[in-house]
Parts: sequence; structure tokens; C-alpha cells
Amino acid sequence: MFNWKEFENAQNIFIQVGQEHYHMQWGQHHVDVRPKDFLRWIEMLKDDLGYLTLVDIAGVDRRDLANESGCQFELVYHLLNMGNHQRLNLHLHVNEQEIIPSIVSFFAHADWMEREQSEMLNLEFDRPMVSLLLPRDQEIYPLRKDANIKNWPQEKTLPLPRLRINPNKSEAPYPDEAYSWKKFDVLSSETLGLFEWLVCFDPQKVVQSEVHVGFHHQGFEKILEGFSWIQVMQLVDKIQVGAAPTYSVAWAKTIEDTYRVKIPERAQAIRIVMLELARIAEHLTVLGEMTYAMKREEFKLFINCREKVYELFEKFCGHRQGLSIANVGGVRVDLPHGWIIEYQAVSNILNKNLKIIHYSLMSQNNFRSMLEGSSVNAQAVLHWGVSGPAMRASGLNFDLRKSQPFYFYRDIDFDIPVGIYGTAYDRYLIRLEEIFQSLRIITQVIDNLPLGEIMNPDFSTLVLDKDQMPATHHWHFSSLESPNGEAGFFHLPGSEFHPYRIKIKTPSFALTQALPHFMLGLGEDQIKACLASLGIRRMEMDR
Repeated sequence: MFNWKEFENAQNIFIQVGQEHYHMQWGQHHVDVRPKDFLRWIEMLKDDLGYLTLVDIAGVDRRDLANESGCQFELVYHLLNMGNHQRLNLHLHVNEQEIIPSIVSFFAHADWMEREQSEMLNLEFDRPMVSLLLPRDQEIYPLRKDANIKNWPQEKTLPLPRLRINPNKSEAPYPDEAYSWKKFDVLSSETLGLFEWLVCFDPQKVVQSEVHVGFHHQGFEKILEGFSWIQVMQLVDKIQVGAAPTYSVAWAKTIEDTYRVKIPERAQAIRIVMLELARIAEHLTVLGEMTYAMKREEFKLFINCREKVYELFEKFCGHRQGLSIANVGGVRVDLPHGWIIEYQAVSNILNKNLKIIHYSLMSQNNFRSMLEGSSVNAQAVLHWGVSGPAMRASGLNFDLRKSQPFYFYRDIDFDIPVGIYGTAYDRYLIRLEEIFQSLRIITQVIDNLPLGEIMNPDFSTLVLDKDQMPATHHWHFSSLESPNGEAGFFHLPGSEFHPYRIKIKTPSFALTQALPHFMLGLGEDQIKACLASLGIRRMEMDR
């Protein structure tokens, strides 16, 4: 759990290393560096201070803002120390013609993050790069403030990778001559409509794969820059429709942390209830997708259980997925009369039915064997920046509800299930147990539901008044534990309640990049269920 004493100890270290580069804001460390000192800081932070996790990289064109560094662009590297739960933002200030040192040798999953910033802002790194989300021959850099968005160029489909062949027939063939590449596009059932996937078999098991994303790219972060805070609240619900309150609560929490808006205790409790219901709904969806991929009839039972949760959302806010629940300063509506009784009935049904479904699946001979085969250890998930159930299934006990608790999570008694082998079977068990723990959390919150307002009564005068609103042009990152991992927002405030820059942190981006490691050694009949167990969502891969 976050500890202020440890934070102050780390603060003293940073001040001793470079006082002129350091400042503290909202319980996070901030360090400003230039390219010549960048790798030295990265090495010290990872090897000496334990910042082993690169959460995300956010880039911005600052030419329209007052800038103390005098540089045109800024890249924010958000690092996490899981040991003492400290977060650090390393602000790299660069100009247009400067070359940025790559940190792929320190954090392997920085590859996609650097490629994203390169193609969005036309920044040059000291290694060759290809486009990730945009066409390979594009000359439009959408996150530049002077970008002129027009039609993207058409690009040719890349051929399948070629295999080595031994031309000398008198010698033994190369081992990879027996390999075969298969291409699964966005219309293939194996990809669940998410991306293009090239998979190499040997010829029975997966030995290599390549993932190509960007087919659903809408430029969501660019779109959000043109809207106000309240309008952004309505749009971010669509990032993960199956667990809609997650991102709207995360965005509201980001604004509230930035401007120190306190929300009433009853609103905090309702948000916890809705976040946990969203977690239950998403886990039931994933379990349904897994069993459907394995052609098990139990998938219908998982979907029926999910419908019970959706009915609770509908009775609360009028939308089956829980859309438009959060608001900056609280929640939109209070719990209606009779809703708690409805929840208790649904809770009893879920507790009973999920155990029956689990016993039914365990009684089937090859259920477990179909989900085993590709083991991902704790070192691998840490190396690739994976979070959520996929990380905990590999043996890492880390959950933001415990490590950095917000609202009333620190006062709630619940457990964090942890796996051992990191297989799809472990992820199945983790998600199933997390459903029971979420029901346990909701029950405790409802039993101790505070009375009072659901909106901060001073919100309109404290924040929406332009004369009283505190001016800030500093980055702030806020996140929470979504059903599939850490989700949150980097926010750089602009003027008149419009964000200057929003960077969305989603778990699916890291999961997709690490997908080849989750698939090693699986048969073709196993890959669909294994992919479903990760909970990758289409909109979470967009930027």
C-alpha cells in the first residue's frame, strides 16, 4: 500500500540527484530531463530504485503552451515501483530535429509505445521503426496541433513470412521447413474480430506469431481534444461498453484529482458498487467467450448470469451496460427504491449458479487440458507490462484496489486471487474467483451505505466558475483496476474546461503486444479460447 514515509525517502533521493529537475505533485514524482541525460535516469530508476514497470508513454506537441523548458515536444514516461507503490513521471523535453534514445533494451514493451509516439508526432528515435496504427506511407501526424487530417494512403497487404529451405537435398532439411504460416484476418473467428494475426505452426503447435493492429483506428484521443470534460465523460464509456462505468469513473476521478474536487461518501460507495458490477459483467462475458470457443453449452449459462447484472444496471440508470453513471463531483442518480433487494436476489443466484457451472465444467474430461499448454511466468508478464487477471494468473499479487486504494477500498475485506502457471486455465480460475470477491465487496458496501448527497454541492461554484478555477498546465495520471487490468488517463489541462491532451492507458494494448508469448506451444484448436481468456477489447487497442 502507498506509504508517505517511503514517498518522502524517494523524494530526498531525487532532490539529491538533481534538485533543479524534480518536483512533486499529487503524490507522484516528476522529473524533467533532456535527451543527453535520459538513459542515465532510466538506468538509475530501473536498476537502483526498483521502477521495473513502464506503464505508458504520453507525447504532446507543446508549441501552443507556455513552456519553461523551451522545447517543442514532451514525452512523459510513467514508471511504477510495485514494491513500494510509488509512481514517477519522467518528462523528456525534445525539439523537432533531436533524436530520442530508445529504451527497448530496458523495457521490451516500450516498442509499441515508441512506435505510436513516432507516427503520431513525427518524432525520431535512434532505431528503425515501422508504423503501428497508421498506414506505412502516411505523411500525416495527427497529434501535432497543426495537423491537416485528410485521406490516408492505401497500403498493400504484406505477404506471409518466408521460410528457410535447404537447397542441398543430400543434407538434412532445416527444422523450420516443416513449419507453416497461417493468416487470420479481422474477419476470422480465431481473432475475435480484433486484428490481423500471422501464426506459425510446427506444424502442430504455435512457435511464432505476429500481430498487426490499427484496422479499427479512429483517432479517439485526437477526437477527445475537441470536447469539454463533460462531453468526454459520455464518449469514454464506449471504450469498453461491456464494463462501461469503468472508464467514465476513471475520467471523473482524473478531473477530481487534478482540481481537488471532493465527492460525497455516498457517491464514492455507489461508484464502488458500479465498478464491481462492471467487473462481474466483464468476467462473465470473458468466461462465456472462452466456453463458446471450446464449444461448451455452459457459455449460455454464463451469458444468462451476465444478463442478471445488466438488469441491475438498467434498473439503476436505464442502460443495460451502465452507461452515463458517473459525473465529475459524484454520480448522476441515486440507488432507486428496491434496488438493494434486487441486488441481493441476483447475488444469491450468481453465487449458486456459478458454482454449479464450474462443477459441470470440471467434470468434463478435456476442459482443463484444452486451457493448458502455454505457461507465462511472472517475469514475462512484468517484462511486457501486462496487468490485471493475466498478470495475477502468473503469480504476481498486484491489484490497485489493494496497492493504491481509493474511495473505501482500504476499509473493505476482500482477497486477491493469484495463480501459479499463467495458463488460460489459471486465468479462468482467477476471473471466476474475482466474481465472488466482487459480490463480497458490494455486499459490504451496501451493508454500510452512507447517507447524504450524491453530488458535491459546491462543484459548480468551485470548478466551473472560470474565475475561481485553479489554473494548471501540468500532467496528471490517474488510474484504477479495470476488469482486464490497469486503466486510466494522462491529462494535460487546456483552457475553458477543454483538455489540451488526453492519453488513454488501457490493458488491451499491452496484452496484444505480449500475445505471441501467451500463444507459444498451443495447438490451433486452443488459440481461440486462450485469446478469449485475455479479455482484449477492440476499442482499448485504439488511440
